[in-house]
Amino acid sequence: MTRRNSESNNILFLIGAGPHRNDNHRRLPKAFADQGWRVEVADHASLHLDRGIVKAADTDLDECDLIWLLGFGERRSFLDRAQLLRRIDRGRFVNVIDAYTYLHGKLAFLEHLPETHAGSDAARLIERLDDRSDWIVKPSGTSFGQGVARIRNNADGRDTIRRTIHEQGFAILQRFVESAAEGETRCLVAGGKVIGCYRRLPKTGEHRANLATGATAAPHTLSTEEHTLAQTIATELGAVGIGFAALDIAYPHLIETNIANPGGLGTIEALSEQDLAPRVADAIIKRHEPTGTQA
Repeated sequence: MTRRNSESNNILFLIGAGPHRNDNHRRLPKAFADQGWRVEVADHASLHLDRGIVKAADTDLDECDLIWLLGFGERRSFLDRAQLLRRIDRGRFVNVIDAYTYLHGKLAFLEHLPETHAGSDAARLIERLDDRSDWIVKPSGTSFGQGVARIRNNADGRDTIRRTIHEQGFAILQRFVESAAEGETRCLVAGGKVIGCYRRLPKTGEHRANLATGATAAPHTLSTEEHTLAQTIATELGAVGIGFAALDIAYPHLIETNIANPGGLGTIEALSEQDLAPRVADAIIKRHEPTGTQA
């Protein structure tokens, strides 16, 4: 990426109109502004093609040093907007555009997931059920634990698979990880490094470790094994052009990857009184700085 002089560095955030599930839309622009960057913010819906130039509102994206999409914007127009964004040098993006389609969600980095099956044919998924453990059934396109069910290999479990596919058109079947019953660890990754984490502890009688379903956040220090797993995935993320993401881990497995607009910065600050947003901005700036050039 060609960098102009440090006094003119700018970043464009593409942000939805809301409501917002976290405060990244305020926290992250401020972190860059505090680093001396000129910050521009535009709505996803303002993206357009004007005589061959891709713009967000009045901003020419080719004039931006960095571009960061927070969220997808309106889902029905995402693929059209993604085609426009792919015209821009991928080195300008904090998270490359392809990652929002291929690497966000519950089927990314499959080699790190528990045993996983997926598809639109309920009968094929039902054939994979056995009695060695419980199973998790979940839609592929929802967040905050919506539609996630813990099932057994019985009539109710099979009906849950059929219902999920009927309602969503697609389902993921995943072997239940016993360590997930004790909670999941959310790790935040910036610039290819793990920069923070916390535990999400399910409420009594609940298998989901989402804060939206009543889970409790708690401070956490990664074990050596957890850190090795998280850093391995962080390195893989950095190698494919992802500058900021969240990993949900139930060791020894990755459960989900959030690239679009991961929460956690506010939770970590509430638990530790430490704002990690400046570290995120610093890691991303260093990642995009050409070799031999000072930020």
